[in-house]
Amino acid sequence: MESNKLPVTERKNWDKGEWTEKAREKDREGRAFAQARDKAMREGRKFRPDDVKVPGATGHAQAHGVDLSKNLGKTILVSNAAGTGQRGAGFYCELCNRTLKDSLSYLDHLNSNFHLGKLGQSTHVARSTVAQVRARIAQLREQSKTKVDAKNYDFNQRLEEVRSAEREKRDARREVRRRKRAEEREREELARLGVEGKRGEKEVEAAVAAQQSMEEMMGFGGFGGSKRK
Repeated sequence: MESNKLPVTERKNWDKGEWTEKAREKDREGRAFAQARDKAMREGRKFRPDDVKVPGATGHAQAHGVDLSKNLGKTILVSNAAGTGQRGAGFYCELCNRTLKDSLSYLDHLNSNFHLGKLGQSTHVARSTVAQVRARIAQLREQSKTKVDAKNYDFNQRLEEVRSAEREKRDARREVRRRKRAEEREREELARLGVEGKRGEKEVEAAVAAQQSMEEMMGFGGFGGSKRK
């Protein structure tokens, strides 16, 4: 009697790490070939696959930000020796000989496989170590602390400037009031001496002398000035 059981087969286990590395290697080779072919076409020579060097550098963050406004409002003439590449107004990539119509397309191009391939980089980012992560966290904490300290310093400095300005205003108001009181006392004294309006020094001195003479004649100058016999 024949058995109806199917033969037992063992399922093959695939090594994910191995095949991931193979895929990355194939990706690097493809970019290297595209880069070499493009370079040969620009230089006007024949492409030789044997001369291709496969880059192995991983992607990394840019050390400096992309300044999208450095050429704003400028007209730049770009030579087109190879006779290829897009032309027109926009953001020009000298490495890839391409012009992008807006900043978003330009940033996408900078992160594309085509551009990174010409730089000799892959789209795969190297994994950070624990030490690198800790160092980055410490750096961010220090930056945050510096910003907070600077903000507090600016606030305290601004508060002191406001207080100083208020003190100067109060002192100026006091000085104005003091001058007004002095002028008012002077006008009252001159009015008592019979001097009205603005007069010269000689007229004021004459009025003061006349007032003193009048007081002496009336005996006001002797009050408390001599002892009784």
